[in-house]
Amino acid sequence: MSVSRRGLIGCAASGSLAAFAEAAAASGGRSDRDVRRGHFRAIVIGSGFGGSVAALRLGQAGIDTLVLERGREWPVAPERHLFGSAHGITNTMFWRRHTTRWPAMLPLPVRPNLGVMEVSQEAGLDIACAAAVGGGSVVYTGVTLAPPRRYFESLYPGALRYEAFHRQWFPKVRAMLGATRMPDDVYRSARFTHSRLWDRQLHRAGLRTFPLDSTFDWTTIRAELDGTAPLSATVGNSDFGCGNGAKKSLTRSYLPAAVATGRVRLRPLHEVISLRRRRRGGYLVGVRRLDADGTVLETLELSCGMLFVAAGTLNTNRLLVAARERGDLPDLPAGIGTGFGDNGDQLNLRSQPLAFHGGSQGSPSASAAFLHRDFGLPLLVESWVLPTYSALPALVTFGMTVDHDHRGTFRYDRASGRVRLADWTAEKSAAAARALRAHSGRVAAANPGTLPLTLSNPYQFTGHPVGGCVIGHCTDLYGRVRGHRGLYVVDGSLLPGSVGGANPSLTIAALAEHALAGIVTAGG
Repeated sequence: MSVSRRGLIGCAASGSLAAFAEAAAASGGRSDRDVRRGHFRAIVIGSGFGGSVAALRLGQAGIDTLVLERGREWPVAPERHLFGSAHGITNTMFWRRHTTRWPAMLPLPVRPNLGVMEVSQEAGLDIACAAAVGGGSVVYTGVTLAPPRRYFESLYPGALRYEAFHRQWFPKVRAMLGATRMPDDVYRSARFTHSRLWDRQLHRAGLRTFPLDSTFDWTTIRAELDGTAPLSATVGNSDFGCGNGAKKSLTRSYLPAAVATGRVRLRPLHEVISLRRRRRGGYLVGVRRLDADGTVLETLELSCGMLFVAAGTLNTNRLLVAARERGDLPDLPAGIGTGFGDNGDQLNLRSQPLAFHGGSQGSPSASAAFLHRDFGLPLLVESWVLPTYSALPALVTFGMTVDHDHRGTFRYDRASGRVRLADWTAEKSAAAARALRAHSGRVAAANPGTLPLTLSNPYQFTGHPVGGCVIGHCTDLYGRVRGHRGLYVVDGSLLPGSVGGANPSLTIAALAEHALAGIVTAGG
């Protein structure tokens, strides 16, 4: 069966990248039967920032590639809401949970479903990660920021030259994602009153803010503001997706470019459960094929010569640590599972005596400030929104620290057969919490009538888990796992427990671009 160019365009317009990928493969002369085959030259586990980069660059190199994604593919639906939020809980928000669990969100019952966000309750830390085609780009808040040179150079291997990332890899990713700063008309709108007030508070405290690059689609944001698009991002929704297309997620950049090569297939609702070596060389990947409700339709095993693990920090550690400890890949480096960090993630509120305009506030983050000293740890602060607190006269700050010391380890529990974060304690998050509290106290002191407020959250939380398969330690500088030809890691687990004073998406994608360029050039 052949498919015309018009047919390919029709598949793409329908919103199904998976259908587009299979149609593109068929148009290249492959049969329908070939779509169900079990061997590929390359398999990519995960369709987030690292996995999408790998898929595109492998496809462009002419390498027959399959992308496996456990989550659902969510179409852009401008006329209806696809995702829930703090103001409207749905069963599609959380991955296989019976109750909601999110900062400042009441624990409410939900039906277990294949929602867009997994929240794993580890010892001492809740870890959040995406479960959807497009990975974290569906649920993040769009900030596209590189770590400062001094911290990149202090954390990452010296052979990863910052100048190369500054001049080549970071700009390459920004261009692919279409990251831009918030336009002035959006910043000046009523829905972003909080952004202007946040900047004003910091300026009064003598702190310099700078505008952030973002992957929000400002055309859609403007449509929300003028009432021609359903409200989503401008009323604080972001953490569980924006179904109206307000985010330029990976489903609008790397992924469609990858499947358009005709060499890349995408299979959503395929959950990887095991990895082992193939007797004839390469790797075997155990997979559960799911339906949209999470029912296991079948269990199968796929094979490949090149295996790219990009399942996100939490699930990459789960897969690799389990493979080593169960004896499926017994020679994996002992360091895999170590060097995990929470990126110093912290949330903080300050009261704002000037009343808001009376409505919810927009989720895109306009500004940030970097505080290199005075608070114990270098601290990046960003203006933020929590929809749960939208009715309060308060401003939200999201903080991240540069931390070289506090790390955790993933270990395999033989009794349960599960991999868990074994040694994270409250003390490992305490230095970051102290830094943000000290910053907020200084800002409040410079703004009469303003007080730092305590966020009511009984557990430590990170949406930026990084590390566990640290680059230069468990892998070479291109993500090749030591001692395992054809096995690569290209996601946030490469990062050394701290991004270095930034949100992780840009650095993950830039490391993946650097890695794939080296792998393709070397032929493996």
